[in-house]
Amino acid sequence: MKKLSVKLKNCYGIQSLDHDFDFGNGKPGNKSFTVYAPNGLMKTSFTKTFEKLAKGELAEEERYKRPSTSEVLLDGTPLPKEAIYVLKSEIDIQDDSPAITDILVNPENKSRYDAILVDIDKQKAKLISALQKASGVPKKDIEKTLFEDIGIRDFPECIVKLKERTIVGEISHLNYITLFDPKAIEVLRSSEFVSNAKEFNTRYQELFSQEGSIYQKGIFNPARAETSFSTLDKQGFFNGGHRVQMRGEATAIGKVELDELLRKIHARIDGDEGLKKIRSNLAKNAQAQALSDLIENLPASQIDELLEKLRPEKQADFRQDLWAHQVQSSSDATNYIALYDQTKEEIKTIEAAAAQAAPKWTEAVDLFNDRFVDMPFSLSVANQTQAALGKEKAKLRFTFKDGNDSVEWSRSEIKTLSQGEKRALYLLNFIFEVEARSLSSQKTLFIIDDIADSFDYKNKHAIVQYLEDLDNIPTFFQIILTHNFDFFRTLANNFVHRERCLMANRHAAGVSLSKADGIKNYFIGILKEKVHTNPRVMCATIPFTRNLIEYTKGEDDPDYFTLTSLLHWKEGTEKITDTDYFDIYNRLFRTSHTGVNKPVKDLLHAEAIVISNETNHAGLNLEDKVLLSIAIRMKSEEFLIQKIRELSRNENYWCDSKNQFGFLMKEYTKLEPTSSALRTLEKVSITVSSNIHLNSFMYEPILDLTVDHLIRLYKEVNGLSVQ
Repeated sequence: MKKLSVKLKNCYGIQSLDHDFDFGNGKPGNKSFTVYAPNGLMKTSFTKTFEKLAKGELAEEERYKRPSTSEVLLDGTPLPKEAIYVLKSEIDIQDDSPAITDILVNPENKSRYDAILVDIDKQKAKLISALQKASGVPKKDIEKTLFEDIGIRDFPECIVKLKERTIVGEISHLNYITLFDPKAIEVLRSSEFVSNAKEFNTRYQELFSQEGSIYQKGIFNPARAETSFSTLDKQGFFNGGHRVQMRGEATAIGKVELDELLRKIHARIDGDEGLKKIRSNLAKNAQAQALSDLIENLPASQIDELLEKLRPEKQADFRQDLWAHQVQSSSDATNYIALYDQTKEEIKTIEAAAAQAAPKWTEAVDLFNDRFVDMPFSLSVANQTQAALGKEKAKLRFTFKDGNDSVEWSRSEIKTLSQGEKRALYLLNFIFEVEARSLSSQKTLFIIDDIADSFDYKNKHAIVQYLEDLDNIPTFFQIILTHNFDFFRTLANNFVHRERCLMANRHAAGVSLSKADGIKNYFIGILKEKVHTNPRVMCATIPFTRNLIEYTKGEDDPDYFTLTSLLHWKEGTEKITDTDYFDIYNRLFRTSHTGVNKPVKDLLHAEAIVISNETNHAGLNLEDKVLLSIAIRMKSEEFLIQKIRELSRNENYWCDSKNQFGFLMKEYTKLEPTSSALRTLEKVSITVSSNIHLNSFMYEPILDLTVDHLIRLYKEVNGLSVQ
């Protein structure tokens, strides 16, 4: 992987992005890019695009449904979906990664294990087909039904037990599904059947032999009669004037005579409510009728024996007898047991080894425990044997301990974790995925979105170490996106080459990526070099210079007061020139810069206007953002003081508060609480005021603001009218 060409158009929130990521010679330091992008610029859209590509799907523009293109070429050819892994910023800890199973599997053991099981599974499939034909139970339910009836959740053991079972009585004529279909079971378990089955059978058999009967065994019985006559009635047969003629009768009869005839035939049964309910139940559906047909056609001795076996307390044994008969009558069962006996010791040996040996799993967990400190749980695999042999997906078990108290949870059961702990758990899946891809030597491009969010500093450092480990793996490449400048700078200072530290910039046509400047120390690397040649940079250094004087000389130093008057509109602000500022700057930094003797306030607003009219704002733009922040607050305070003077009728009013902007806001709100200007001034308070208190090692808050946002706010403040 040398060059990754990315051309995106209308991909989620990215209008356009065209960039080549040059991984050079593929050596550590060259194989990773990091991209600093403030929230809302491109990170999530870039991540979602690659997430789609990893699924073999196309990115899209969801809001306006504009046509999208996402061309990602690796050395001139489309990047395979298997070579993409996306680590999203959203925390998802509900599922265990399939990669856990991949690293648990011992390839040698699994190969031999699979070879043994292939033959066993073929013979098992034959046996299940034979049992399906004999029992009538659907093939997909055979194993489940056996487990429930035999009480053993192991197929070979079930078959061995049935093969050895002694069967009581003759049952070869009986079919499992006829007797134990769920709808037939409803009849067998009814209180009427349990109490009166034998009496019902006696009277039921009489229906076929009594004088005047219309029934014949195996041909036409009460259930079929009820279905037939009911259908004729529902279809309007009798209402149409038609009649039926019974066998052996000289004349036909209508509906009334038919009902009377059936009443007389069924009197011996229907005279007893319990027996009548049994007859009704046996006619309810096809499954119940099949049970009725079976009872109807058996010899009397077999019926009594069957009814005895169907008593609720004897049904469990009866089920096992039926299965045992089918197993013992099947040559496929004999062949299956013989093959299983030949291989079971070797299978046990391999499974025992799988339960113990999981070196890659151990390495991954040790890595997690070593890197991420203060986690409240320890890890194990609940089904290691089956997972290590590829028979089941691995299921993590989390053990929490506090003194003598302990609890074990699966991933879906985990509760009460902090956001940092949840993110660490989320990263555990990532670690497993990395180990699995390393094991298979899968060349992979990792797209990593704000991995450090929610972590404290010690665990952020652990993440940086882990990403550096990835950079040292020859088949791994990374694009790490972040909106956290401190994390961005940490990556640059550790292992990402400076040429591969990029800034995301918004412009009219879309988004572009450019090399980031001044990452290590913006003040020393950029601002100090240009302070005497660039008025914009000079203005941006004012808060840094004031902070250093505050730290070294204190807030009572005259230079500190002078610089405060360049950050707020004070009584002497209009008179302070760039020459005055350089006198202070030179004393602090032992330089000899000179100015042009122009008021700093005039230079400040002149540069703010120039910035506001520029169309291209590439790079870090720290000096532009600092200058605009100062200009916005200065202009806002000027408006506030003039309005307070007007409303309080005090032309000489100045603010002496150390928290000047906040104090002015409170005063003005009291004097004119419904002013439309307050909405704009509140934006200044939220967006700008605190961001001017900067130093050379803590300017992340202002970096998260876009220049465009500050330009809009500057223009809005400039439009405030005192009149």
